[in-house]
Amino acid sequence: MKKIPFIACCALACVSIGLSTWSLIRSYMPAQGEKEYTLYIGTNDKETYQLEMPLEEAKSKIFNICMDHFPDGFTMYDARGVWRDEKKNLTYEYTFVCLFEHADAKEVYKVADEAMVALNQSTILVVTNNVVTADFYQGAK
Repeated sequence: MKKIPFIACCALACVSIGLSTWSLIRSYMPAQGEKEYTLYIGTNDKETYQLEMPLEEAKSKIFNICMDHFPDGFTMYDARGVWRDEKKNLTYEYTFVCLFEHADAKEVYKVADEAMVALNQSTILVVTNNVVTADFYQGAK
């Protein structure tokens, strides 16, 4: 049996660990041609056009719904929407924007369905984009 020098074993182990780590990181990145989904979830009640619960409570509800369907992660941030209602009144609305990569469309729409009920919404905007490129930037080498 041929002996492999210790340094060669260490180098092989480092390469192996590095490749498996890269494979793990890569498995969470959207590949070219995959879809990414963005939900724009308003907080104004569909009947009153007003925020009917504390903003932090609404945020917590949406966060928990998203976590139930995407426990591996998602991005959520606050926004401020402006739109005109059917009477042409200018309406301002706190909005939660939720982004999902590596997502199954059915799960995204389940989130939308549950969010509509939780915040008494008439609609939620769902935007679907094709991923052209995506990469974790690790800095200049």
